[in-house]
Parts: sequence; C-alpha cells; structure tokens
Amino acid sequence: MTSQRGARKRARGSASDIAQALGVSRAAVSYALNGKPGVSDETRKEILNLARTYGIEIPERAVTEKTVPPVVGLVLADLANPFYQQLGLAVSEEARAHGFNAMLAHTWDSPTELLPVVESMIHHNVDGVILTATQDGDARVAQLLRSARVPYVQVSRKMPTIRACFVGIDNKNAAKELALHMVEHGYKNIALAIGTRRSSASNERYAGYLEGLIESGLSIPSEWIVRTDLGPTGGVTAARYFRSIKRGLPEAIMCGSDAIAYAMIDDFAEQGIRVPEDVAICGFDGVAQSKRSQLSLTTIVQPIRKMAQESVDLLEKLITNEKICQRDVTCRFELRVGNSCGCTHSI
Repeated sequence: MTSQRGARKRARGSASDIAQALGVSRAAVSYALNGKPGVSDETRKEILNLARTYGIEIPERAVTEKTVPPVVGLVLADLANPFYQQLGLAVSEEARAHGFNAMLAHTWDSPTELLPVVESMIHHNVDGVILTATQDGDARVAQLLRSARVPYVQVSRKMPTIRACFVGIDNKNAAKELALHMVEHGYKNIALAIGTRRSSASNERYAGYLEGLIESGLSIPSEWIVRTDLGPTGGVTAARYFRSIKRGLPEAIMCGSDAIAYAMIDDFAEQGIRVPEDVAICGFDGVAQSKRSQLSLTTIVQPIRKMAQESVDLLEKLITNEKICQRDVTCRFELRVGNSCGCTHSI
C-alpha cells in the first residue's frame, strides 16, 4: 500500500521537484526538458532520468542534439532614435558573449504596440526579455510575463507601479546638472523639449530641469515646455513650435534626447537660426556625435555599454534562478560639454 502511494506521489512530480531533488536551478531543469543548452551533459542526463521516474513527459527535442542557445527578447522603443540603435547593438553583442541569441523588436514608442510584441516573444519561447519601451500604464505587460514565467529586466525606463529589475541612470540629477550648466552661462529663458508623460525617464528629466531652474530663482512659463516624441520627428515638431510662439525664441533649449536636439539644430539652420549664437541647445543620451562642422553637442552621456552589460547579467541571473540582492542598478552618467550650449571649448 505504501509503495503504491509512493508511486502515485512520484507520478505527480514537477520540474520544481526535480530542481530541489538534484540541487539545480529550475532554469537548468527547463533547459534540459526543452532541449536547450546551458547545462552539462551529466546534469541533463540526471534531470531526464528523474523526470521519467516522476512520470513527466519528455519532448523529443529534449533527447536530440542541442544546437539552439537560449534566446533573449529585446524590445526597443524607437529605432529612429540613435540611442536605441546603439543600445540594441550593445545588448545584442553582450547577449552573444553570454551564449544567448537575441530577438529584437521595436514598438515605434507606441503605447498600443508593446503588449502584442511581448505576446509574440512569449509565443516564440524566449527565455527572458529586456524591455526599453515600458511606460506608465504597462502593468498588463508585467502580468503577462509573470504568468508565462518569463523573467525580464527594464532598461532606461520603468513601470512606476511595478517592482522589477531595472538598469538605468539617475535621470533627475542628470537633468538638474544639465540645467545648472545652462544657468551658469547666464541664460534666464531656458525652455524644455521633453518626451511624453508616459515615459518615466522623461518625467524624471522634467523634474530635474524644474528643480535646477527653481533653485536658481528662474521662472518657467508653461509655453516653454513642450512634450513631444523623443525621435527626430519630435525635434522638428518642437523646433517649429518654438519658432511660432509670440514670445519669440528662448535663449536656450534643453532637449530630452540627442535625437530631438540634432533635429532641432537642423530645422533652425534651414531657417537661418544659429546655434549657439541665436539659441543655445543641449541634448540628452550621449549618442555618437553627428558630423556637423564646428558644432559639438552638450549632452548627458548614458553609459550604453555598461547598461547593456548590467541588464544581460541581471537577466541571466533571473533565468538561472540565482538570488539577486540588488534589483535596481544605477549607472553613472557624465556631462559632456560641447559648444552648442555656448561654451567656447569642449571638455
């Protein structure tokens, strides 16, 4: 009788039971049962043997040759923005260094595109996801990933109401430092062209801008603050707006991305407006400098390579069920001074 009960208990074994019995991670069990690399041949054999004992059905792919490495899904916000181009390249290279393949997608920074993109990645059995396109209100995405037991890491942006791993910079203090640098030039009319309210990074940069100017005793008329797309089209939209207001151009404009700044500089140049002589401009992101004669952009540099390394490291730990003491990784930013702000030399 006891033997029959024991047999029934073994038949109800699960992947978690296998992991506990063998002292391996649940990810290792998953790799073995799904025919993926990531575990030694000896461990794979032990897992499959115990799975048979527990009565777990073993797919054919689990006993055939293992040629496909784990896949990391990377969701980028907008490939028209050079920041995401460079981040996507860095994450792909880092994933390859970890033995992962990368599946890339982008959402055009549309709030309606993220959920179907993530659903598609889950359907294609990705082992983990790196998200750069999350926005406020994307809790359904987090719920979907958790229900599918797919680990994820947020990069640059985060879902404010969701507790999950994040890699980025201190956007608020970075923007404040940039604002104070503009104030040091003696500018009093400093405008802002920033991303939408759904972006946590844009909201933090907006807060840093406000704090820097308020601490400097400067007033900020609402018409000097523009919410726009973070890509080049957003820069053109913002430039046309600033050229149209009755108050006239501000002395300086802080931009929420380098893509906005460069597009604005090009638009102003077509209209005969000089940077920095007629209006000073600074950006944010630190993407590769555009080849513009005699003009270098003052900007906040995000350490893209470091962010890629940290995000892939975190995701690998989540995939293999390693304990993570630190959920948020804050990387150091740098103020890179060019001459677009009015400085006569770069540092």
